[in-house]
Amino acid sequence: MDPRSSLPLVPLHLTSFTILSPSNAPLYVHSFTGEADELRHYHLSHAAVDVIEERIVMTSTPTKPADSYLGLLFCMEDMAFYGFQTTTKLRMVLSIALVDAMIKDADIVAIFRAVHHLLLSATNNPFLSLPSTFHARPAPVLPPPGERAPSPTPVSEEKIINAQIPAAKTFAYGPEDIKSDWLKGSLRFQDGMRKIGAMLNGGR
Repeated sequence: MDPRSSLPLVPLHLTSFTILSPSNAPLYVHSFTGEADELRHYHLSHAAVDVIEERIVMTSTPTKPADSYLGLLFCMEDMAFYGFQTTTKLRMVLSIALVDAMIKDADIVAIFRAVHHLLLSATNNPFLSLPSTFHARPAPVLPPPGERAPSPTPVSEEKIINAQIPAAKTFAYGPEDIKSDWLKGSLRFQDGMRKIGAMLNGGR
């Protein structure tokens, strides 16, 4: 019998969550212990890159890709770091405070899956692929049913000329094209991360 099965189960106290691109460029860093700790958590999470690369090489073969969940990577500064890789090669690193209790892999995987779902929801917007310099005229605002329409606003005669976008890139992007601003500017993603931290940390 595994002696760890007798240890009490306690809530997971999340400390940070980092998302890296397939080339290990930082896309998003969330500190559950306060914004002042984000830089420290980023450096600690980035230290996991070499471990992630080694784990992928060790667990994958030409006919069997590496498992999405990479398990416990290492422990440092009273924190345990876990890794996850999506099918599009995005890397995620979760750190939690070390406790004298059994931590189930299923609980860690559930957190990764929840954040992955938030990531997909935040980036599943075809207009995100348009450049920031893209401009368009706003659509007219229609009144509620039964109300009189206001006087029409004069339409600007100024021509809007946008830079040409290759057809292959129109409304399309890959994992390397994801911008950190997409996640930082997504209220749904930010709110989802806060809710995950509050739920698992007991609202602290």
